[in-house]
Amino acid sequence: MQSTRYIKRQIQSTKNTAKITKAMEMVSAAKMRKSQEAALIARPYAEAALKLLGNISNSVESKKEYPLLMERKVEKICLLVATSDKGLCGGLNSTILKEAVRIISENQDKEISLITIGKKAEKFFRGKQSVVAVFENIGDTVELGETLPISKMIMDDFLGEKYDKVIAIYTNFVSTLKQEAKVKNLLPVTEESFKETIDEMGKDEEGRTKKMVDETEYLFEPSAAEVLKYLLPALVETQVFHVVLESNASEHSARMVAMKNATDNAKELLEDLKLSYNYARQQKITQEMTEIAAGVTAQEG
Repeated sequence: MQSTRYIKRQIQSTKNTAKITKAMEMVSAAKMRKSQEAALIARPYAEAALKLLGNISNSVESKKEYPLLMERKVEKICLLVATSDKGLCGGLNSTILKEAVRIISENQDKEISLITIGKKAEKFFRGKQSVVAVFENIGDTVELGETLPISKMIMDDFLGEKYDKVIAIYTNFVSTLKQEAKVKNLLPVTEESFKETIDEMGKDEEGRTKKMVDETEYLFEPSAAEVLKYLLPALVETQVFHVVLESNASEHSARMVAMKNATDNAKELLEDLKLSYNYARQQKITQEMTEIAAGVTAQEG
């Protein structure tokens, strides 16, 4: 039987742990909401840009002048793998890393390079794959300017034919309790992949955005071709920005759920410890009473 002093120390330690996990749960919930709001705010711009891309693409006779649109024979692939910098978020990172390993195993006949976002991905692939760049500590409240170096790097390398295809592997935020691993082609740019990005941004702004862009006719100055040259990099930047936003929202959501589960487990453990403490104390009292009764009996004899 454990001593009451030892059980009391366990109870106090469990209470302290529960306070920490509860605080982490609340912090993650606040950060998750901010990441969600950032994704929703970007939706009207993304939908308008997609509509504009469709109109311009129809106005341009040939797409050969736009390297970001050109599909080449795929021999070299770059994987943009987005994980978190920190742990304590359940199986979030392991799911992404398994998906990345699957893509690599399916393309063993091709040259694979990695650009990692987050310390977990860099640590996992260190010494296993060619990691050409690592982006860490981007921040919880991400702004577009923080992801521009990533966008510029993948576009420059794609235009320089260092890669024939750029694929993003990240976690898409579906709901507080559900996040799913996503694999998306970033380059070459396609309308399908950008439509998929918009669908992931949420539905809150959909009605307002449609009213803003539907049935709109455009007059391009100096020409549709020139506008497209500026629009395509902006679309890639938007997609990379969205990948990071979704990853952040998923990370904070997964950590919030993990910390809630940890808090609930701590409360259950506290109940068990209190029962053990009360039982041990009762055993001690019973033992003391038995010893007193035995002593009185011995004196009377």
